[in-house]
Amino acid sequence: MPTAIEKLRVELGKYTLEELQAQFTPAELNEINNTLIDIRCAERVASFDSGPLYWLTSGLTRTENPQYEAQGLPFRAPLPKKTYLLPLFDAFLAVSAEHPLFIPKSRTMLTSLSSQAYGTWAAQWHGMQTLVQTLNEDRCILLMSYVHNYYDLQPDWLKARHPLKRKSAFSVEWVNGGEVCCIPSGSEKSRGYHSTYYIQDESAWIVDGEECLAAVKPSGAKIICISSAAPGWFAEECER
Repeated sequence: MPTAIEKLRVELGKYTLEELQAQFTPAELNEINNTLIDIRCAERVASFDSGPLYWLTSGLTRTENPQYEAQGLPFRAPLPKKTYLLPLFDAFLAVSAEHPLFIPKSRTMLTSLSSQAYGTWAAQWHGMQTLVQTLNEDRCILLMSYVHNYYDLQPDWLKARHPLKRKSAFSVEWVNGGEVCCIPSGSEKSRGYHSTYYIQDESAWIVDGEECLAAVKPSGAKIICISSAAPGWFAEECER
């Protein structure tokens, strides 16, 4: 079945550039182009041509690279088109409350950065809420800085289409109801949240990580747990 953007492309493809220029002003043509880009970003697919990875890698947003000098790269740049991001985002899109996703990671694989990007995309284009839980408040501030950058470093026209309701060090909320917020560890701290997604960052290193996860499960949230390797309950879940 054709997607929305494919249908629009077919309709626009019926006209030559001269015909379009005769019917629309430059400002209107620019708005049409922006609408096509916006729809393309919203697609629920793992692809560098549309969906969240298109938004993240095509220059429509950027992130900060603390290793930029050593790597000879710009400080702020789009997410690189690493092929392993395709199955990663495919897994993000497929996760459900019944089938939680457990991801063992290394620092250089951009997994935590990607999970925050996915939560930002889900909030901005689909009005979903993501609750992130991690080690402590310092880690919360770091993870939420990724969300701030993904939003702030977009072009003005895209931010105008997806305005914010409020923003703080621990939460970003869109006018459409989407939200990404982060809380420190503690099994009681997630109670009262009824989010679409629950992302637990550095699960293996959270002292009560398993209890935190158990507290969230009754909410029906789609669960993603990410951590660098360490023995314990997270490693056992990954093996299963």
